[in-house]
Amino acid sequence: MVKMSLEIIVFIFSIIIAFTLVMRRINIAVALGLALIIYLLPFLSRGVAIAILETFNRTLLDTILSLILAMFLADLYRSTYIADRVVASLESLSPKTAAVSIPAIIGLLPMPAGAYISATIINPLYRECSLNPSEKTFLNYWFRHIWVTIWPLYQSIILASAILNMNFNRIIYYNWPIFIGSIISGLIISRAILYKINNSCIKHRDRSFKELIYLWPFIIIVFLSIVAKLPLPVSLMITVSLFIAIHRPSLNVIKNGIRYSLEPTIIILIIESLIFSRVINETGLSYQLASYLSSIADIAVFAIPFSMVITTGFEFTFVTIAFPSILPLLTSYRITLAFLGGYIGAMLSPIHACFVLSAKFFKTNLGDVYRYLIPAAILTILIVIALLPVFLY
Repeated sequence: MVKMSLEIIVFIFSIIIAFTLVMRRINIAVALGLALIIYLLPFLSRGVAIAILETFNRTLLDTILSLILAMFLADLYRSTYIADRVVASLESLSPKTAAVSIPAIIGLLPMPAGAYISATIINPLYRECSLNPSEKTFLNYWFRHIWVTIWPLYQSIILASAILNMNFNRIIYYNWPIFIGSIISGLIISRAILYKINNSCIKHRDRSFKELIYLWPFIIIVFLSIVAKLPLPVSLMITVSLFIAIHRPSLNVIKNGIRYSLEPTIIILIIESLIFSRVINETGLSYQLASYLSSIADIAVFAIPFSMVITTGFEFTFVTIAFPSILPLLTSYRITLAFLGGYIGAMLSPIHACFVLSAKFFKTNLGDVYRYLIPAAILTILIVIALLPVFLY
């Protein structure tokens, strides 16, 4: 066993401080900023100041632009009521399809507490189908988050691309097993719920698929960023420009979208995260941790992101805090395991805003939902482990 170094001890202490502050409802950007300062102080003479300055580069600019544009597009899409038209078309397919696809479609719009928004949209259908509160919460919460590890607009993907210095297409490639595993496990665990839903449980709606055309922004993003391999900020700029030109949102909607997308906490978190990543590399902490954890590397790359996010409730903390510290271990399938740990930790966190607000909206307690969540999480892990050899070798 490698002896713990000063770098490891200071890092652990700084992270404990950050977690304590977050648990006390201190702004996460403030908490991470304080943790960064605590970690920096003992090592200022090691060229850390230069490392901090080097953080302000093209990667940082691309990351900030991507997140701002993603949030701007999400708010425009929601505020122009286009999402409601898509929902109406999905409801015309079948109640069972709509019950899981509506939260999933809303999940393409990355936004804080997004499951609360999908809950307000899907509740009339769930109510007509006589689902109980815990069933409503599980369906909405689980299927709202199936995209987290593969959709390029999510903060975790954008930040991981910067921290790992890896094209997001490659990250998506590693994370396909998680996406498939979450869908399969969600459908298996919810089969009894879906069995209760039949075609007569909602009022008659004319079958119409034409409103599904309003999914076009997501198709454009996939084509430009994944097929054409344009940089994500460029793909988003093109999509946002087309959206404004086609749908002509009011000036007030655009102003609100800009205000929403320029959320200071998110922007500060990006800067702090990338500084933390650069400083951890400069001080050699990541390599020391890699040596310290080498005998249990597979377990560590799952457990560390899991523990980081389940205690904070913020989906992207497993990337911003955990990934820099275990960077040398994140090769090949271990990237999948790290994202899996972060994803499962986020889904099980009792302070995840989406979980808490969704349960509150449907008037259920978290314990009743865990009887669906825990089996779904375990099954997802097993499916991903089974799929890893198929996808990555």
